[in-house]
Amino acid sequence: MLTNMLALKYAQAVYELASEKAMLDVVEKQLKLVEATIAGHADLATLMYHPLVPAPAKKDTITRVFAGDLDGFVQNFLLLLIDKRREPALPAIISEYTRLANEARNIAEAEVFTAKELSTKQLEALAAKLSKVTGKNIVLKTTLDQELIGGIVVKIGDKLIDGSVQRQLKALKAALLTNQAVAV
Repeated sequence: MLTNMLALKYAQAVYELASEKAMLDVVEKQLKLVEATIAGHADLATLMYHPLVPAPAKKDTITRVFAGDLDGFVQNFLLLLIDKRREPALPAIISEYTRLANEARNIAEAEVFTAKELSTKQLEALAAKLSKVTGKNIVLKTTLDQELIGGIVVKIGDKLIDGSVQRQLKALKAALLTNQAVAV
């Protein structure tokens, strides 16, 4: 909980400054680069997030690894996080920043869980329908869920749309049990 509140505070500060400088897209792209690079290299992740690694070593690593790839604003932000010993919150900060930037662009991310892969045509139709329902441009993030028997589950923010076969079977079972109890 504390990490989420902390992440939101930092993300809002970065978002406001990036917005003032008309750098929302640049900052988001560079933060995603940092996130992907750290996530893709276990040694780098260990170095960045381990509390016993001294701040100067972390700062030097950031400077060397991302030399020429980061705007001064983003690099200074990362160095500030290291100074404040908040670097473990970086993934949550990036996630919150992306959410804020998407909100400003009227974009909603929809997490789509399916039992089997959907075709491009199905994904486009789903995005169009969700866009119509939410009034936002939709970016789909699909995940195969082997526990689903069939159907689809969509999560947009704090809303859940459950069109899974499993939910339908549970509803049918409840209806049958209710009818059976009434009939007796």
